[in-house]
Amino acid sequence: MAAKDLVFAVGDRVRTCGRLVVRADGDWLDVARVHDLTFRPPDWKSDRSIRLTGVDVDAVFSDAPPNRVPGDVLVVGIWRDQIIEVEAQTTEIPAPEPLAQWTDPPCPPPRGGWRRDVVTFELDFDLGDLRASGAIVNQVIFRPSLDQEVLVVAATDVDEAIRRLSPKLPNQLCVVPSRFTRAQIDELYDVLHAHWRAWRLESFGTGADAQAQPFVMVEPFRVTAEMAEWADTLPEGLLRLRPAISPALQAGPAHR
Repeated sequence: MAAKDLVFAVGDRVRTCGRLVVRADGDWLDVARVHDLTFRPPDWKSDRSIRLTGVDVDAVFSDAPPNRVPGDVLVVGIWRDQIIEVEAQTTEIPAPEPLAQWTDPPCPPPRGGWRRDVVTFELDFDLGDLRASGAIVNQVIFRPSLDQEVLVVAATDVDEAIRRLSPKLPNQLCVVPSRFTRAQIDELYDVLHAHWRAWRLESFGTGADAQAQPFVMVEPFRVTAEMAEWADTLPEGLLRLRPAISPALQAGPAHR
């Protein structure tokens, strides 16, 4: 999906989920996804809260599934600039996208298979200059079984990474060409830091897919037109956007 497809305007239908907050000044949906351990009263809301109109408050708390905190709700409605006119709601919130499973290394196993009876190794021994030079872009520990650990490295200089690391990790190393360079990721981070407040970014960080390829996950409050225009110029797959509020094509699957 192109970033421009995540942009919405006043009058568009949107969907989001969060914690319903009932206050004297109205009903609010707190869509913050990063939380600390500070105790706060039930009517406290973060600065990532949206006013709701038309929400069935009683249903939100009475219909809460046994495996969720009462008050969590997904809503679909019309965006009225910091207000959502609720058309449909449900306490059945979809599970988040599953994380990559780092089990099968993306390299063929060496003769005799991956080393067994492995004690977790430290990754700090000699990666510093390889990362600083950009030869290594990302690294992940894959675990084919409970007693096997393989360091999978995404590198722009595959030969150098193998030469430096293979003597220290016999039958425990897999090096794959990186789709992106360290400079591309650093430049992306520079833009995100510069626009942290303007784009209302909640968090961002580097992740790795099932092939150990790096990507940068960004969680904004919403995707603005300016952000989308920039994001759609980036190499495909480098940036993943997970906004708190996104466009909805129809009122479902939430229900009254």
